[in-house]
Amino acid sequence: MFGLTTHLPRHAIPSRVTALIGVALLLLGLTITGKPAMADDASSPSTEQMREWIEAMKAAPRGPFERIRWFCEDGTVLPPKPYACGDHGGGIQHGEWSERTQAIRAQGYPLATLLAELEPDDYLGPNGQHQALRLILIERFLIRADDGWVFRRARYYRGAIQIEDEERQARALLLGLAGDPWWHDPDRFLLLRETTRLLPVDGDHPAASQARDLAIEIAEAAPDFQDLRIKLHGMPDAGDIQRVTEYARGNDDPALDVPLQTLGRALEALYAPQAAVDRLRALGGRSADGDLRRSLLEAADRLERSRTLTHRLTTTGQLAHQVRQRIEAPTTSPEQRLRLLQASLALEQEAFAVASHLFERNQTDPATRRDQLTWLRALGESLYGTGLLSARQWQHLSASIDGLLDAPSVPASRFATELAYLARTAGWAQRALGFHFDLAIDRWADLTPEVGHFIPDRLRDSPLLFFSRLLDCLRDEAGQLTDTRHRLFGEPLATGLRPLNPGLSRGVLRPVPADGERFDPEGIYLLPETTASLPPMAGILTRGAGNSLSHVQLLARNLGIPNVVVDEALLTRIGTHLGERVVLAVSPGGRVQLAADGPEWQGLLDRRQGEREPRIEVNWDKLDLENTALRSLHGLRADDAGRQVGPKAANLGELARHYPEQVSAGLAIPFGVFRELIDQPIRPGGPTAFEWLEQEYERLGRIEDSETRDQATAEMLTRMRQWIATVDLPTGFRERLRARLVETFGSADTAGVFVRSDTNVEDLPGFTGAGLNRTVANVVGFEAIIDAMREVWASPFTERAYAWRQARMDAPAHVYPAVLLQATVPVDKSGVLVTADLDTGDRHWLSIATSEGLGGAVDGQAAEELRVHRESGAVRLLSQATAPTRLAVRPVGGVERIAAEGPTTLLSPANIDRLRHLTDDVENRDLLPVDDAGERPVADIEFGFVGDRLALFQIRPLVENRRARANQYLIALDRPLRDTDAPAVDLSRPPGQ
Repeated sequence: MFGLTTHLPRHAIPSRVTALIGVALLLLGLTITGKPAMADDASSPSTEQMREWIEAMKAAPRGPFERIRWFCEDGTVLPPKPYACGDHGGGIQHGEWSERTQAIRAQGYPLATLLAELEPDDYLGPNGQHQALRLILIERFLIRADDGWVFRRARYYRGAIQIEDEERQARALLLGLAGDPWWHDPDRFLLLRETTRLLPVDGDHPAASQARDLAIEIAEAAPDFQDLRIKLHGMPDAGDIQRVTEYARGNDDPALDVPLQTLGRALEALYAPQAAVDRLRALGGRSADGDLRRSLLEAADRLERSRTLTHRLTTTGQLAHQVRQRIEAPTTSPEQRLRLLQASLALEQEAFAVASHLFERNQTDPATRRDQLTWLRALGESLYGTGLLSARQWQHLSASIDGLLDAPSVPASRFATELAYLARTAGWAQRALGFHFDLAIDRWADLTPEVGHFIPDRLRDSPLLFFSRLLDCLRDEAGQLTDTRHRLFGEPLATGLRPLNPGLSRGVLRPVPADGERFDPEGIYLLPETTASLPPMAGILTRGAGNSLSHVQLLARNLGIPNVVVDEALLTRIGTHLGERVVLAVSPGGRVQLAADGPEWQGLLDRRQGEREPRIEVNWDKLDLENTALRSLHGLRADDAGRQVGPKAANLGELARHYPEQVSAGLAIPFGVFRELIDQPIRPGGPTAFEWLEQEYERLGRIEDSETRDQATAEMLTRMRQWIATVDLPTGFRERLRARLVETFGSADTAGVFVRSDTNVEDLPGFTGAGLNRTVANVVGFEAIIDAMREVWASPFTERAYAWRQARMDAPAHVYPAVLLQATVPVDKSGVLVTADLDTGDRHWLSIATSEGLGGAVDGQAAEELRVHRESGAVRLLSQATAPTRLAVRPVGGVERIAAEGPTTLLSPANIDRLRHLTDDVENRDLLPVDDAGERPVADIEFGFVGDRLALFQIRPLVENRRARANQYLIALDRPLRDTDAPAVDLSRPPGQ
């Protein structure tokens, strides 16, 4: 957890004071010098034990409580009796936590939180307990989704929970948040609105969640209801009212009469368009503010006067937009803001209800494409109103739809392309929720898997459900018109697969390896996320996209490893093929095929696999291992790459010559020093480490059994890393290093340097090596720098680096890491710039990925991804930065992961213009040499900003797998996208006409 602290409740309970203080100390990393008086089995429970206790609480009549008590304002705790706190300044009555509840809370889980005990001031301002609030909100979800959670039977324990006290304090908390300037930031609107949605204000309970919960309850008692339960969860619509009514008529179990009636009423409330009108009028009628009352009543009238469902949906989106803007206005009072938040929730339910009716009608009487695009626009505006889209995302989304609506017809290829862009909306909404709640979900997931449903359930309760269903139908037609639908095991598919890297490969479809198991380099893996430490494999299917400019994505792109992001809805279908041999094809234009391997693929893949991958070749004539002089970064030039240092330091030195203010001071330790190091004996009286390495590589090459070879390789690499960690440094090296550190940085201990690897076998034609070797961040202190250098020297001998590199090397012993020491720059944001559109190769566009803090985008964070037109500066938003944490430097050395601020925009227009001008200038200065074909290479530039000051950290040619892009089969998949004779799409007609 990040930034999570705990507080002593307003009505302190003596028997739990020690436990609460224990939580605070635990979260601060301090030692508790006493412990609560509780049963021995509750003093330090394991995760499994806590899970068992929670299950027991669900079944226990008192749930998480021991007994009922009065908690008085002066701290007195009294037995339950009328007016017990009358002489003690007043107080409240509720349950007292059991010892087991206290023990679980002492581990940092806010179990059985009573809202009546919350103190609003604890959650205000930039230093408020925002993460603690998120954890509390997740428990409110569990109460709804898991039939009361630990309060399941305690709800009937009289006096344990006083709903009046809960609602009163929830309202006080929300008014406190609504009046706090920190919470007025638009980037926190979604969290404020979700707090309003999840806390019990005015007794609200979302009808959609209630309907799903009742459906589960009924299906457990009546198996023949299961199909309808599944539909209510995954594909709900207004017709479900009639379906449930018909089922109830045929029901012969009296015990289900009440649940079915309640379910019917919940569905009627969910799909009744009049509900929002009534709610808006009720909120307006109760408002003491004349202007607000007038606005809410006028909004209700506008909805009621809507002539058609399409008009009503459009009006709902516009009202949701206006309500959000008024909520975010600085002049809105806390009371007004809370009423507007409640109005916003009513409008969301209205959009859901109206869209349901439209979608149901569309099944039998299809609307025109123009009408359906109009519905998408209205639903997108409602999503902006809910906070699931930012103003920036809504601007790009509406511009895309409006561009289609402005003409009577559009080319089929453009229709397909724009709809593909609209498909990013679901990912945007999911990542918005993830930014605020992922850490809290991960924390609660230790104790219950139910929390994994929080984000999917929230999205299904929103207008996104019908936005996605409409879009899927339109995209399916667009795929048919352009013949560009994906294919998943023979079935055409318009949505659900998003390509990241092109390529064609075959292998066994595998899940994530169990602990201790290795990745199969010939496997195609279905992964929860693409991590920075991923080893080589044949293909990647991942649920977590990260970003397309991370080191691992660029490495996969370079090697032609196909990589596809998979929607959750397809995981089950793909999972049924685990263990089978499959073929994964991803075209440069973005078409995906995942198919069973078979004879039809044999000739194509055999020819492809017979072609030899480009080898990693060392330029022996240029390599200089004799020179061990330490080199100033600003004195290095591009021609030094592969001579004394690697391309990282050489190209950065070239950058420093042209842009001295943008590149921080640095010192390079050349290849020769590492060669000096490994020219020492591997053991007393034995061969040198270099000679030993050559012998080992030769021995490994003779081992035929792959399992035996892998084990021997791991042992060899481990020994080499251990030897580097302890071997004596070359004679006189310490003294030379100390002197040059003082000369370069002003001190041998430095104010902080990044210790970076720079080998002779990276950024070469056909191999990038991005992110394979070690970088140690913000090192302070001479001995710490020495230790970090040893880590860097050892990093080419990790199993991951070896696996990515060695299959491509003819002389594996000749890997020489230089080391670059570069002064730390405490950037606010950082990222990667590629001087072409990564998806199309168009050099009129730039691809930029940026994250908050250090190391932005390179480690696969959920980054801000943009396409920027080089000449006009036009920006196409692909995603916002939603990583919940960021890296920041620590003054004493090292880095720490802290909560991200989460701004909707990282790169300002001025930042983008600076990068555009840098791109032009870099090319005009010819900083990167032309390739073998005489072409100027696409540049891969790592950058950062401190305020508005640009800092540069690396420049290198983007190394792509030309074979993947040139593969004739993959090119053929994209041919329909270039078909100029494809028919235009008439928007005035329904799909299919």
